Amino acid sequence: MPDCRFKTIYSPDYRTQVHALQNELRLAVMNIEDDLSCDPNKYPSRLTEVEPNTLIYKHDDPVIEITYRIDREKETLEFIHVALPQLAVRKQLFISYSHEDREWMFELKKWLNQLENQGIIGIWADTDIQAGQEWKKRIDEELSAAKVAVLLISVDFLNSDFISTVELPKLLDGARERGLQVLWIAVRQSPVEDTPISKYQAVHKEPPLAKLKKPQREDCYKDIYTKIKKLVSESH
Repeated sequence: MPDCRFKTIYSPDYRTQVHALQNELRLAVMNIEDDLSCDPNKYPSRLTEVEPNTLIYKHDDPVIEITYRIDREKETLEFIHVALPQLAVRKQLFISYSHEDREWMFELKKWLNQLENQGIIGIWADTDIQAGQEWKKRIDEELSAAKVAVLLISVDFLNSDFISTVELPKLLDGARERGLQVLWIAVRQSPVEDTPISKYQAVHKEPPLAKLKKPQREDCYKDIYTKIKKLVSESH
């Protein structure tokens, strides 16, 4: 990779928009960022200046528009907005779970992979955090980007300090303020009926998954897959 002159920074909205993209589009955006950070005026025919030092770069294939601001004195390039055709943006699905229930999270992801492969959703859980990333900041970004949240309910989930004080309040605020879909699955027995979660839609409630043998669980997961696909496809 060439030695690029401009330091790149990203607005919070830009990061949220990029996180909602399909993997191949996200990679295309990253490649464009690399090109522009080396030479912000590399493609003059693709640039529109909307105000002094603020440009829109228009990419043809795939169709992407990136707005960025140049500070030539400080040699910084701030990416502030990315726009795509509506069909290119997936609904981000956030899985919230206790680490005591990791096996159930992995099983759910396996069943929902087809929805991700079809471009219907993007699935995120904290196992996607890479080494060196600020994990609290990354979780906060993904919570803000989520359009759908699936909660894996157990007594450990309800008793988790981090979930009860950070994840859950933000998810429930998102449901009230911006239409975030909150769904839940009973994976182990718990007093969930005595919590605010009980007001939201259960895609599997009784019996908890842990009480079922494998063939019964697979039937339940197939039903969960079908319900989530229907709910996500019908929502706007």
